[in-house]
Formats: sequence, C-alpha cells, structure tokens
Amino acid sequence: MNRLLEKIAWKTRRWNIEFTLFRLMHKSNIIEIDLCSFSINFGDYSLLSIHFRLPNKTNVRRFVIDRWDIFFIYTFLNKRWAELDDRALWNKNSLSTWDEIQLKILDKIV
Repeated sequence: MNRLLEKIAWKTRRWNIEFTLFRLMHKSNIIEIDLCSFSINFGDYSLLSIHFRLPNKTNVRRFVIDRWDIFFIYTFLNKRWAELDDRALWNKNSLSTWDEIQLKILDKIV
C-alpha cells in the first residue's frame, strides 16, 4: 500500500490544481468576487469573476476593474492580446487589418 501511495505521489508531484466554488474577499479597498474558479498550472479560469478597487481619494481616483472573467474567456483573450501585441511590437507590417482591429478592441477590454 505504501509503495502504491509513493507512486501516486511521484506521478502527481507537478500538478497544481485548485478549485473554489465561491470566494468573496475584501482587503483595504480591493473587492474580489469569484464564482466557480479553477487555478490550473498558475492560470486562473472562472465562470464569473470580478476584482475591482473602490475610490479612496488618495491613490485610486475612480472605480477601477483590475480583473474580470466571464465563462472562462479572459485567459484566451489575454493570450490572443499578448500574441498580437508581440507581433505588433516586432513587425508592425505583419498585422492584417483584422488583426489591428482585434488588437485595438483587446487593448480596451484586457
């Protein structure tokens, strides 16, 4: 039995998985609300998630949304934005018109 448990521990040593059904966190002026969230290999995926800061007249002047995720789409959009932004940085001419439109939209929402 001990040998079997050692094999299981060895096979799963690099797994990094976390599941949270509901989380509501408030620290200083930051509020985080997560519903059905997964953390897989340090990537966060949520059915519904919003993290925002409230204005406090010192370092936060207005309402700011730090992170959002609806139907697990934020990570996909962030990867797409990073790819397009990288291509635009190294070779602006490699972007098609459709890629430029996508980049402008993703700059606003990600």
